[in-house]
Amino acid sequence: MEQVDPPRVPWLSPWDLLPLAGALALAFALPGLMRGLPDPIPTHFNARGIANGWTSQTSYPWLAFGLPAAIWAVLWLTGRAFVGSDQDPDGRKSAAMAPLRGLIPLGLLGMMAGGLFIPRHGQGVIAWMIGGFLALTTLGIVLVARQLKQTLRADDRSEHYRWGLFYVNAEDPALWVPKRLGLGWTLNFAHGLSWFILALLLLPVALVIGLTRTR
Repeated sequence: MEQVDPPRVPWLSPWDLLPLAGALALAFALPGLMRGLPDPIPTHFNARGIANGWTSQTSYPWLAFGLPAAIWAVLWLTGRAFVGSDQDPDGRKSAAMAPLRGLIPLGLLGMMAGGLFIPRHGQGVIAWMIGGFLALTTLGIVLVARQLKQTLRADDRSEHYRWGLFYVNAEDPALWVPKRLGLGWTLNFAHGLSWFILALLLLPVALVIGLTRTR
């Protein structure tokens, strides 16, 4: 049997330079931003914008750079893990994830830098931090979705997708099928059991929302 070489996918993308550049900029500015701040620094706030968590100045750089780096690593490993599998046989889906891998850690670095302005400029900075992070994340999702659509290939399952997202095929006995967009699996919503599984997956979210509103 002829041996098939694994797909050749670049290990990194130009998008990965964004969080690197952001980390270098933050490393350069961090000593000046931290000068004159209280120790420990407020780093977590409740729904009313009141600080309820603090981090020492010596530990803050580990948080500021460690969290974005960890998120970048998880996104990178997630993409690489599926290359060559039935999820991503040619590596095109992994390559399409690059914008999200660059923009989410960049947004987190921005939030880490913005948090240092709160003691000086007040709680209004929080809205700008969250807004900037959500804007970058949304942009990343849009760019990834656009690139993933270009990777779609017609197959025997294509006609059973509703709106390109929900798989509905009563003739397919499989409960879980590979996602058409993105990596991972999705449910076959033609089977009643899939709705039960979806309800179980959403139950923790509903409980958290319910408990939050009762406080």
